[in-house]
Amino acid sequence: EEREEFYKKEWDEIQRLENLLDSLIHVSRLESGMIQIQPEMGSLKNTLVQAVNSVYMKAYEKSIDISLDEFLDVQIVHDSKWTGEVFVNILDNAVKYSPEHTEIRIRVTELATCMMLEFIDQGTGIPAEQQENLFKPFTEVKDLTTGDGLGLPICSLIAAKMNGSLTLDTGYTKGTRFILELHV
Repeated sequence: EEREEFYKKEWDEIQRLENLLDSLIHVSRLESGMIQIQPEMGSLKNTLVQAVNSVYMKAYEKSIDISLDEFLDVQIVHDSKWTGEVFVNILDNAVKYSPEHTEIRIRVTELATCMMLEFIDQGTGIPAEQQENLFKPFTEVKDLTTGDGLGLPICSLIAAKMNGSLTLDTGYTKGTRFILELHV
């Protein structure tokens, strides 16, 4: 029994290190231009639904509802793989840091020059003193972090490579609200 517990802890540590290595490789490749963002015309709704589906079971296990406000599907120029990666990372964090029996809400608004996606959760929020460096590599939210501090910087890099932006609504006081703008 003790050996099995040791193996499980070691396996978890190996998984954490593999995730860290993957994240470091992503950051390095994005910054060096080795990963090419290949935007093409595609359905924003399809990309978003695929991302929701990939985190659905984690949310279900915590009794967290993911609600997507109804919106007209728009064909926009984006790299569906990497845009999906941004969606998944934001949603995965929202599930990870939200208590059971809460909701993650996704709103999509078409503006004159961009599509604005809001990811709103009822989680623990991010302390004001830590918000400034949130998109810098290896910045972790103290007392909450179980990750590697690279997810949001990677998402921010991907958004920037597509002439978009990822921001945190610093005035939001109940949980977190991330805003992703994808220019049309």
